[in-house]
Amino acid sequence: MQENARPDRVSFPSMVTRTGRALRRRVLASIVAPVAWLSLTLLYVGFWAHGFSLFQSIIVVIVSILVLFAVMATLWVSFGFREGRRWMEWDP
Repeated sequence: MQENARPDRVSFPSMVTRTGRALRRRVLASIVAPVAWLSLTLLYVGFWAHGFSLFQSIIVVIVSILVLFAVMATLWVSFGFREGRRWMEWDP
């Protein structure tokens, strides 16, 4: 069996394991975040929106959707850049 010429090289299985763990966390966050958003939005509409007009309530929901989108985009873009860089540096 051939020895690894460069000891600093990362093996393929460890790359897949690291990617799998990072992916698992982001998929879980992608499931939990919209469920939490929907729950909080329903609680808001049901209990806390009585002092606002319909227009103000709609704006609050739209802003919360934009915040959710920004958080999810940041989560996945950071994953893409980090993992993309790691896989680009991997030399088979």
